[in-house]
Amino acid sequence: MVQVASLKSLLSGFGKRRRACLLGTGKKDKPTGLGRIVRDKKGEFAGIVEEKDATSEQRAITEVNLSTYVFRPDALLSSLKELKANNAQGEYYLTDCPGVLKAAGERVDALCVLKPVEALSINTPEELAAVEREMQK
Repeated sequence: MVQVASLKSLLSGFGKRRRACLLGTGKKDKPTGLGRIVRDKKGEFAGIVEEKDATSEQRAITEVNLSTYVFRPDALLSSLKELKANNAQGEYYLTDCPGVLKAAGERVDALCVLKPVEALSINTPEELAAVEREMQK
């Protein structure tokens, strides 16, 4: 459901911002199950927290990670080597790569350019029907 306009905005932003990683994010009124984008007091990207690892305050965040990233290739490879499975699931999260880069002093940013349709997922027959309706549009 990724939209051409969103990809163009993200790629353009990556070229202009010259970051190690630029995340495409979106807003979702009911972000259940999605990683939240945490920002600092200045509004800058601070990290991603998966819902199972989030505090109640973080679960209230509606800007979400939709797994749309642009990485500088060397930055991605270096961050993958640093991943740890220190989370509620005991899994290695690709979503940790931006935080690894930020902790290493790299510039990472999140650009809220993705549309609500890009936040659709399919876990139930009702969600499948909603995606089918959007695809028919």
